[in-house]
Amino acid sequence: MELCTGNLESVADKLRYARLTAGIHQDALAREVGIDRITLLRYENGRIAEENMEVEWLIKIAIACGIDKYFCCSTYHIFIIEGADKQIKQYRQEMGLTQKQLAAKLGVAITTVKRWEQKKNKPPKCVWELVTGQKPIEM
Repeated sequence: MELCTGNLESVADKLRYARLTAGIHQDALAREVGIDRITLLRYENGRIAEENMEVEWLIKIAIACGIDKYFCCSTYHIFIIEGADKQIKQYRQEMGLTQKQLAAKLGVAITTVKRWEQKKNKPPKCVWELVTGQKPIEM
């Protein structure tokens, strides 16, 4: 019997679909991926915010289920994978902002913006929304 893909918008839905389609029990998948079963359960039930989910685990889960490695990732996760640091810097430069000005607009410290652009810290989802045009910055 084939599972209906339905509407797989959330990461939790994608995770459940991937695991169930592969016919893998949570315990076995958690062991293979290297996370505890409770964390996997929280991911699958959406009890952990998508932006707080570890991209590496989402990729490992997809691979363990035999599907495309980015299947379980949201567009925010893809943003992180594909170089959020470069995209933030490019956005800032296109807007004609210094790191200090962007930091002030976002209400964060300049060191925070520097860490995002140096790929030392993962930016929050609101920065992804800003950079991808899903949420305009107040000028």
